[in-house]
Amino acid sequence: MSLSRAAFLQLLFTFFVLTFSMPSSAEALNNKEAMQGLKSMHVIYDIRKSNPNMMLVYLKGIESNRTNLIKEGVEPHQRIIFIAKAVKFITTEPSEEVAMEYGPVLKEVAAQIARLNKLGVKMEVCSAATAAFGVDNATILPGIKVVRSGFLSVMGWQAQGYQLVPVYD
Repeated sequence: MSLSRAAFLQLLFTFFVLTFSMPSSAEALNNKEAMQGLKSMHVIYDIRKSNPNMMLVYLKGIESNRTNLIKEGVEPHQRIIFIAKAVKFITTEPSEEVAMEYGPVLKEVAAQIARLNKLGVKMEVCSAATAAFGVDNATILPGIKVVRSGFLSVMGWQAQGYQLVPVYD
């Protein structure tokens, strides 16, 4: 049984995340120097993944970011904007092709989005992208707000002090 390139990259990424996110000694790892003086963090994740397996890894990473910010004593204010092909994986009615290829992981993506929503992470999706990729806005997963333009959201949130974290292919 051989792994596809995408599956191999996902396994490799997961290995590095698990390996390097664990304390390497009795002393707990921290980011106190980088977080020094910060009371809150405003961040917007611009998600443009074309594979839902990798998108799921990053969505879980966003939850981990939230947990780690709290451990550092920093109040997280997180937002996500889904742009480009990523919109094909956040619908209750994926295309037949997407459903056939990625069915099981789409359920995991939906569950992770529900978890993030419950944690207070605000999410938006670009309606220009949904139109371009044939996704009906009425089928977007609960907790994700449809907006006119993902680019305008990225620009607007940055102008309001949110730091951009690009999550691209």
